[in-house]
Amino acid sequence: MGRELVASCPRCNERLIATKLTCDNCDLELNGDFPLSKFDYLSNDEHDFIECFLKYQGNFKAVQNEKSISYPAAKKKLVVILEKLNLNYSNNVERSEFSLVKPKNMPILENDSSVVRRIKEKLNGCDGQAIAPLYSGDTCEIWFDENGKGLVSPKIPPANQLIWEAFDAAVEVVTNNGGKAKKGNAQSGAKLGTKKLMMNSVEGYIAHEVHGAKEGDTAFGPGFVICAILDWAGICKNERGYLVINTAW
Repeated sequence: MGRELVASCPRCNERLIATKLTCDNCDLELNGDFPLSKFDYLSNDEHDFIECFLKYQGNFKAVQNEKSISYPAAKKKLVVILEKLNLNYSNNVERSEFSLVKPKNMPILENDSSVVRRIKEKLNGCDGQAIAPLYSGDTCEIWFDENGKGLVSPKIPPANQLIWEAFDAAVEVVTNNGGKAKKGNAQSGAKLGTKKLMMNSVEGYIAHEVHGAKEGDTAFGPGFVICAILDWAGICKNERGYLVINTAW
């Protein structure tokens, strides 16, 4: 019966290495110094968290639900794991989040869609920063991504989720559905093509058309912020369960 790997010395707490490897099939033995993987020095609880995080492709809401923990607790656990793995990039981003360059103006390009033009115009009028109300009653801060490819919000930590193509896709699927489309529920960990995350829902359509997710895949769920921004810009109405075209727009 296999035992849990002991990666740290019980006496001095230094990292252990393997000095002997044995084949269970033919009893071959190899002797030497075999350093363990940096993942081997994580606890079982941390391994479980990583598996859950990967299973839901970084969907924090789904991780929260499975682990029954809050968003701050989940984010803190991920930061600790990244530090142990010496992968501190995300942690550095989080710490400097509010000191990042926030462009006050973004040029409107000739090939920008009407949706992108509207968002840029309104945000330019706010010196590049604004507060958009979420349907839940909470709010989210938004500003231009300095790379010019979209927006940034602390509510959506992963990069490239609020790119301009996502906003265009959201309005496109609403239009294709006669002016009203279900939002979808990617945050529940639902698979693309199921009742909770239909292909013609806002989040399902964005996941498939913009991020290349296929039917049966799980997808990250930035839709609650995208719907809020489209409402803030006066392009759509962010209603319970649905995103609806604003006829005035």
